[in-house]
Amino acid sequence: MRNTAKRLSTAIAAAAVITLGLTACAGSDASGGEGGSADGGGETVKIGVVLPFTGVQAAIAELEGEGAAVAAEQINEAGGIAGKWQIELVEADDQLDTGRSATVIRDLNDKGVSLAIGGQTSDLCKSSAEAAQRFDMTFIGAHCTSPDLVDPPITDNFFMIGQQMTTLANAIGTSLAEAYPDVDTWDVVTYDVAAMRSSWDIAKGAMEDELGHAIQEGERYAVPVGATTLRNEIAGLVATPDKEKRGLFLGVYGAGTTAFLQQAAPTGILDDYAVVAQTGVYWPTAVSMDGAAPSITNVHDYFYPCQDTPENDEFVSAFEAATGEKPDSGAYQGYLAVQLLAAAIEKADSIETAKVQEALKGLTIDTPQGLEMTIDADTHAGNGAATVAVLAGDSDAPQGVGITECKLVPAG
Repeated sequence: MRNTAKRLSTAIAAAAVITLGLTACAGSDASGGEGGSADGGGETVKIGVVLPFTGVQAAIAELEGEGAAVAAEQINEAGGIAGKWQIELVEADDQLDTGRSATVIRDLNDKGVSLAIGGQTSDLCKSSAEAAQRFDMTFIGAHCTSPDLVDPPITDNFFMIGQQMTTLANAIGTSLAEAYPDVDTWDVVTYDVAAMRSSWDIAKGAMEDELGHAIQEGERYAVPVGATTLRNEIAGLVATPDKEKRGLFLGVYGAGTTAFLQQAAPTGILDDYAVVAQTGVYWPTAVSMDGAAPSITNVHDYFYPCQDTPENDEFVSAFEAATGEKPDSGAYQGYLAVQLLAAAIEKADSIETAKVQEALKGLTIDTPQGLEMTIDADTHAGNGAATVAVLAGDSDAPQGVGITECKLVPAG
């Protein structure tokens, strides 16, 4: 496991422009600024980054944290927010445990943080937002996808920029039906949480709408988010017949994907299916397989080679300069969340949380996708697009993963 704090510190030392508050900072007022008022007398604004930096999903959290750091670095290099505030990121490890949210948010509040981003799962977005509301803290859900978190927003202080699962699952379902019209049966393995279970149901409906007929659900399994042993589920999949006419749909990510692929590899089933698809993040797992990652049709907000825009070129270059690697969807989401908060602070001309929240409503920013994102004033959800692509091991590609067959699908 790579060390997040060390890598972030290395990236920042190279640029020599940003300070990351990875430990408690003394002498800060409750507004988040140091030695000044909430309306800009201070020199820094603290932004909490709440993610599971340790544990089974730490690799995804690391990339999201690095994306946030790159955004902060760019803003600070350009003179800070509105020329007034330098960004200081304060890392907080929720350990993928909703029961820790209240403690994590309280600790951030004690450090003078009133603005935060994060939430690797929809359940963590919910628990963090609810805890943040008690401390009058604005919380941006960067990675969560559940439509239940918005319309209406679960709390007044919560805003969400991750594309909703309805958008992601509809995009991959339609794309799979177009590319594999003869696959009429799908086996399914998802995490046992509402957003990931529903990803298959929504994708199946999109396939049927595109094909004009029903498709069959074969074996279906739901496993805990922290599961790292899936041999029983794999044994059930091995027993299914006629895989050349079947697809395998994975609604897992991170350590779950890695465990599944490693444990399934000796059985050969990944080569037997006509297609393997996934709604969760695949990039970190694919990179870890050193050029040998199996081909998977994947959907998420962002894949770096699929966006041909000047904004994306700038983001990718900055991320590579800071980390030596390509950004994934989590990095994109962390980057976008910090950029969004910075734009809201500039619009409000304040780091006071109530004013920032008001500024977020209806706020529009440019994104590396080449599309604008607008935060709906009523739902607090950001619009955008899903991106469908095929990721496969390729020793000649950056970090051993080729990304092809890109398709950008705007929300709605």
